[in-house]
Amino acid sequence: MLIAGLDFGTSGVKLVAVDGAGAIVARAQADYGTTTGPAGESEQRPEDWWAAARAVVAESGCAGRIDALGLTGQMQDLIPVAAARSLRPALLYSDTRAGEQHARLRAQLPDWEAATGNQQDVTNVAAKIAWLAEHEPGTLENAEHLLFGAPGYIAWRATGLAACDVTTASTTGLLDTAERRWSGDVVAAAGARAEQLPALVGAAADAATPEAPIGGLRPDAAAELGLRTGIPVVLAMGDAGATTDGLVGSAPGDAYLYLGTTGWLAGVTPAPRDGGGEPSPIHSLVLPGWQTRLRIGAVQSAGSTADWARRAFLPGLGFAEVEARVAERVADPAAVAVRPLCLPGLSGERTPVRDGDFRGAFVGVHERTGPMDFYLGALTGVAMGLRHAADAMGIDQSRIPLVGGAAASPAWRRILADVFDATIVTGAAGADDPAAHSAVRAAAGALGVARPAPLFAFGRQALGRNASKAAATTETEPGPARRLYAETLATHRALYDALAPAFHRKARQ
Repeated sequence: MLIAGLDFGTSGVKLVAVDGAGAIVARAQADYGTTTGPAGESEQRPEDWWAAARAVVAESGCAGRIDALGLTGQMQDLIPVAAARSLRPALLYSDTRAGEQHARLRAQLPDWEAATGNQQDVTNVAAKIAWLAEHEPGTLENAEHLLFGAPGYIAWRATGLAACDVTTASTTGLLDTAERRWSGDVVAAAGARAEQLPALVGAAADAATPEAPIGGLRPDAAAELGLRTGIPVVLAMGDAGATTDGLVGSAPGDAYLYLGTTGWLAGVTPAPRDGGGEPSPIHSLVLPGWQTRLRIGAVQSAGSTADWARRAFLPGLGFAEVEARVAERVADPAAVAVRPLCLPGLSGERTPVRDGDFRGAFVGVHERTGPMDFYLGALTGVAMGLRHAADAMGIDQSRIPLVGGAAASPAWRRILADVFDATIVTGAAGADDPAAHSAVRAAAGALGVARPAPLFAFGRQALGRNASKAAATTETEPGPARRLYAETLATHRALYDALAPAFHRKARQ
């Protein structure tokens, strides 16, 4: 038995292949690009996702031996499809062009946020559909299906079936969490037809194993991917749910930090007893079976902010060179004291406020502020945004797992440890691919075979307040600068409210 999990992220797809004993036998990765524009456009070509899937299957060397595919990846996209192709580039989760349509929907649907269990911002899929209805009506009219994430598109190309997992569905602004179905009122207000929406996967409340294959791999898709016809294709939870499941499982327990292009703090909690809960900037995503929620405080620009700051303030330097230059300043209390405060929302913000008009800002610049201070200030701004999310969610851990590409940065690990006043735990085997690992777990569950354990399977035992160290990990403990951050957090949080009017005015100029 060989199961492959594919995770379609913002910048590329990762493949992990696991054998029947749970051992990783292959990994592969392929990149694809994003097109952005001045009005908040953020798009990718779904055909590039499919080409990347073909590339990683070939690179893995396991094509002829793969027995099942599990799929996960980015959520909250809009992909109109018909006749086995996408009708236009996908509007990504980070696309903010639909501001006018979002405002109209908010006015038209007074119970929208209560029904969906989340605050709705300009990035929601309903607003994207409304934008399409106004600006490209022919595209929306001709769409046979509307898909809401890269894995949903790959599953549709692979099986011919349009589906959406409930976790991704709960990011769209289209899911009625009380009724446990797509909201007809929101769909109609956005301008779509009910029959265009995909089938919900993982929506059965009494399912012992909520995953199930959505179908077998079609002959034409099998030929393109280099796989065997008929192998089961499983649509796992969207990336946030999958990353959580791959790291610590899907039962209520400890939280973890993720730093990639975006960043988040996530933890699984029981579902509210009344099925709802007061919407807030903290995302509340349905997990398969409806009995639990994944709560997420997301910072819209994390790794992307760090990359911008490196290019802007330390041009020409690679990652290793930057890390070497900032090593002495990153934890020095004297340097921290003069570091400017930063709001990192280069393309809008989600936590601690949900506002597409927010942009990056530095406060407290003076004569001694240098390039490294700006760079470290940007990293610190992301860390503080995540700490604000932890405070809003009531999360207070002494040890926190950290994953994502930016977990490789010792400087960022040090800042996070000091800002959270907690030990940051990295380096569990396979932790670079948690979502792909979860896709493997989902496929194994659907097939009725033993699931590989979560990568931080020691979660509750080793990550509790009185825990001992876990094996095969790197740990960054908080240092003296944590006291300075503790004194600055309230000031940093107040900047979001203080600067909001200026961001709103600037966005409308």
